[in-house]
Amino acid sequence: MATQASLNEIEVLFGRIKGLLLSAETVQQAVDLLAEAAKQVIPGAIGAGVTLVQDGRRTSAGATDALVSQADDMQYELGEGPCLSAWATGEAVRIDDTRIEPRWRKWNAAVSQGPVRSCLSVPLLRGQEHLGAMKVYSADPSAFDDATEALLRRFAVPAAALLGHVQTTGTPRQITDELLAALRTRDVIGLAKGILMGGRGLTEEQAHTEIIERAKRQKIPTEHAAQQLVDYLSGSES
Repeated sequence: MATQASLNEIEVLFGRIKGLLLSAETVQQAVDLLAEAAKQVIPGAIGAGVTLVQDGRRTSAGATDALVSQADDMQYELGEGPCLSAWATGEAVRIDDTRIEPRWRKWNAAVSQGPVRSCLSVPLLRGQEHLGAMKVYSADPSAFDDATEALLRRFAVPAAALLGHVQTTGTPRQITDELLAALRTRDVIGLAKGILMGGRGLTEEQAHTEIIERAKRQKIPTEHAAQQLVDYLSGSES
């Protein structure tokens, strides 16, 4: 499960990236920083990468080390792999053991000769647009679970908002507004889950389900339902 320290690290790193972009730094620097951030906050990760894709071709790629770059290069050389699949389908892809994974046999056979035993890839989505994918690798089999997938997905929301803008001619003001909106959405949902888990003894999944059900009943966005819970539960405890 993600610790509060991990979430705080994400906020600090996104603050650094936002400052770089507002100083007119390049997309490459942004994806490099995002890759390093993913490696730092995902338990068990020995490397991470961020890839931007357009029309099936990489437009930019960031990696924490040569291991990640080589694993990513193999996907494009072979035309298959979890990162490409996450980008194409818009769904998270998890491989528990590259030595026995039946999908993408050529890619798994290649990377399993080295230290990569498991990996997790999530798409970078901005509305209906598939921008690319973010991925982490581990030397241990079954290193990633539902909790780490949920954390990487939350991480990918503001990452996609940020990278979607730096690929366009959007102004720094637009970048700031969308990034902060994405961070606020993630924060309020995470805070609501934390209050439910601490105050009612729910698991993260149960807390998330309660927020979603509340949103469905009231026919309001999930973040609005989360904010209502935060306001109500925080007030009842004061």
